[in-house]
Amino acid sequence: MGLLDGLGRHLGDVLAVLFDDAVLHRAGVADEPVRARRDGAREASEEPGLPGRLVRIIVLTPGPAPDPDDEITLAGTRYRIVAVETDPAGSHAIIQGRPL
Repeated sequence: MGLLDGLGRHLGDVLAVLFDDAVLHRAGVADEPVRARRDGAREASEEPGLPGRLVRIIVLTPGPAPDPDDEITLAGTRYRIVAVETDPAGSHAIIQGRPL
């Protein structure tokens, strides 16, 4: 996996210009600046048990992937993370969040 780790970091560096500044609020740890981009929003009623609006955010991950205990602030809105999908190369994570 060492090759993929290096590839993921390089890919994240190349794509960073396409993403906006954001802040990842890690549970119990200091806030971390990241690059992120909102990918879409939908009503969570499309999925059972999840009321309200969910947004999908792609986050470039220079370190460990976000955790469902974390929150993220993007474009002035803070979101509680409810689900995280990670890229095998480690370049990004796709999160679903709910505005606070």
